Amino acid sequence: MTTGDHDFAVVGAGSAGCAVAGRLAEAGFSVLLLEAGGRDRNPLIHIPLGYSLLYDNPAVNWCYESQPEPHLMGRRLFQPRGKVLGGTGAINGMIYMRGQPEDFDGWAEAGCAGWGWDDVLPYFKSCEDQERGTDAYHGTGGPVAVSDLRTEHKLGDAFLAASVALGVPRNDDFNGPRQEGTGYVQTTTRNGRRWSTAAGYLKGPAKRNIDLRLHAMVERIEIEGRRATGVAWTDQGGSKSARVRREVILCGGAFNSPQLLQISGIGPEAHLQAHGVETLLHLPGVGENLQDHFGIGAEYRSTVNSTVNDLYNNKLKGGLQLLRYLLFRTGPFSDNGNYSNTFIRSGPQIDRPDMMVTFMAWCTDERLKPHPFSGFTILAEHMRPNSCGHVRITGPRAWDQPAIQFNFLADAADRRAALAGLKFGRKIAATAPMANCVESEISPGEDVQSDDELLNHCRASGLSLLHPVGTCKMGVGEDAVVDPRLRIHGIDGLRVVDASIMPRIVTGNTNAAAIMIGEKGAALIAEDARK
Repeated sequence: MTTGDHDFAVVGAGSAGCAVAGRLAEAGFSVLLLEAGGRDRNPLIHIPLGYSLLYDNPAVNWCYESQPEPHLMGRRLFQPRGKVLGGTGAINGMIYMRGQPEDFDGWAEAGCAGWGWDDVLPYFKSCEDQERGTDAYHGTGGPVAVSDLRTEHKLGDAFLAASVALGVPRNDDFNGPRQEGTGYVQTTTRNGRRWSTAAGYLKGPAKRNIDLRLHAMVERIEIEGRRATGVAWTDQGGSKSARVRREVILCGGAFNSPQLLQISGIGPEAHLQAHGVETLLHLPGVGENLQDHFGIGAEYRSTVNSTVNDLYNNKLKGGLQLLRYLLFRTGPFSDNGNYSNTFIRSGPQIDRPDMMVTFMAWCTDERLKPHPFSGFTILAEHMRPNSCGHVRITGPRAWDQPAIQFNFLADAADRRAALAGLKFGRKIAATAPMANCVESEISPGEDVQSDDELLNHCRASGLSLLHPVGTCKMGVGEDAVVDPRLRIHGIDGLRVVDASIMPRIVTGNTNAAAIMIGEKGAALIAEDARK
């Protein structure tokens, strides 16, 4: 069944996809927006702390796993990704962190003209509705609500004070003039509720120009000669396809955008042939250059019974705090459980912060199930890793989960940084007033002290921070997939606009940068269409 007549087809209604569809529709173009998930009706999506209960819920989550990681004792790492309107931005931790100006200037210096800090800052500002108001770094009136946490936390305050005692300067805005320092985070929330890009962009006049199709699993990009002409998908009504007048735009993220390119015949020829896919364009960079932040936590029993574990394990306490949230939109349910950050440099040779140490008001297993005692985690996150991996198809069908390989800790510098971050997190825990909140260290444990023992802990317990990027690299070299206008090299009428285009991961949580990419990408597409 062939449907519709649209200017553009946007594949994926996540953080970038909703921004692209909303801005193009707002500009008067007709947009077919295809999302494999359903409506964001689950109430846990809209309660900020509710995401912890969606972490492994297959109704709204693809629940991917990595391949066995060769430098992490062969462990498979759980990879939750949003399968719902709003994408992963509907189930993530909501932290709004752009990265450093040097990150984007590095993109420009690597050949991505138009992506330096001065080029991207206007798009960060235009998408933002900053609770604190407008200034040189922030905007108001945009589709993305950015707010301070609703409630301060005793343990979060102790973490900040201990960081300051260790010589770290206070920083009340990680998206302001500098990132280095310690402070509370901001989140993509409004009045104590999650605010995804689906809430921000898919409304008002733009909504009239968007044909939103849910439960639509896109199976291939239709390509004639060297031009993308449409898409084919399956939904609850069967197999369907649509032609577009202008372009097909992939916004599936770092796993699904390269997967769709590969099953459509665009990618490394030998790998496509091995899985029975006819190669239409040999583009070896598709699926390569996978980067993510690596995290390693130190876990503690708490003397202060105000952690998420206490809410989970004490139904009366949890119920009263939920009632507080429902009545006043305050308290722990209005926040995300990750309160405070400290940005440091992992060594004297590092010229700018590369390590984010985070206070998390919980202590859980890998699937975020809290342990049966009051506890918290100090998580060291390496933000500029050298190790890279890949994403490759495992079969010719869209529902075959891709093979995800990170190669965390393959690089010696990454191992040194992980150790430095873990040691600094333990220093925070041992410094007053944080030390007064520690009953005992659970993991790695007080008997684990040598570098070899700590590195073993990193290999046994380290995790992906769920910030995958880079697999459709923007650039001009042989490994690049898209050019600086986000057009696929070698195919007309086809672009990728999501976090997969980052040539280098940003020094911060990646959702804000993904939204900016959607905002700027839509502007580039509209500009080219008008020409």
